[in-house]
Amino acid sequence: MKVRTLLVLLICVLSYSVYGQCESITAKSVSTYTPFSLDSLYEADGLRNGDDYDGATLYFPTNSESNLKSIVLVPGYKATQRSVSLWARYLAERGYVTMTIGTNALTDSPALRAKALVDGMETIRQENNRTDSPLFQKLDTENIAVGGWSMGGGGAQLAAALDKRVKAVIAITPWLYPKTLAETDLNHTAPVLILSGQVDPTAPPASHSNVHYEYTPSNTKKMLFEITEGNHSTPLYPNTGNGDLGNVAYAWLELFVRGNDCYSQLLSTNALNQNSTASKQQSNLN
Repeated sequence: MKVRTLLVLLICVLSYSVYGQCESITAKSVSTYTPFSLDSLYEADGLRNGDDYDGATLYFPTNSESNLKSIVLVPGYKATQRSVSLWARYLAERGYVTMTIGTNALTDSPALRAKALVDGMETIRQENNRTDSPLFQKLDTENIAVGGWSMGGGGAQLAAALDKRVKAVIAITPWLYPKTLAETDLNHTAPVLILSGQVDPTAPPASHSNVHYEYTPSNTKKMLFEITEGNHSTPLYPNTGNGDLGNVAYAWLELFVRGNDCYSQLLSTNALNQNSTASKQQSNLN
């Protein structure tokens, strides 16, 4: 009986401790973070040169600990790494190793961008074992997300279907060929966050982001976050809406890549309904 009583007390203490930790995670606390200092690596520094992409820049927090989570980002049609560099720096400042990659051709298809992302994930795994790397044995090679803008966002969705090791997806105004896109193309289990613009003329929500959300399986965790009056490029700026956009993406990675369930409360319908940045938000998290 004493043992049972002690177990009950221990469970209560642990539950209260977890509850207290989650209570400290609020929209305000997430918005007032202290950024990590950054450094970067290039292929000239020894970073692997993948066959399925052209050039890479790896941003990493210098004053963080080991077991670092990662995300690989690819640009859109006729765009370079620079187009997604703001997201890369932003996420690295928040503790995520973030690698941007170029495409072998600026006009590469979404399918080729998907292969590029999967190849980029392999580069991160190998970087963990490169003895001369400042990230040697500091990377979590099991928890790597992918993301991209426009055709790169579409490619990120395809990458998750191509490689089951993709931990999560951030699809920024994703674009896939609307005439040939089928539900089977997006048949994957990686939690996907879709960031879109309300008045995007290049990838209109009705034929792109909304379809991405609909075609992603119902048993896959998914969220659509549409920015009021946003165009095709608006979601490339994580500080959009007083930082709301970046906070949503950060919370998504914290929840599904780092595995911190406390961040689910920031992604709840009620929390997002209070967010004026979104003209539309849809999720199956609740």
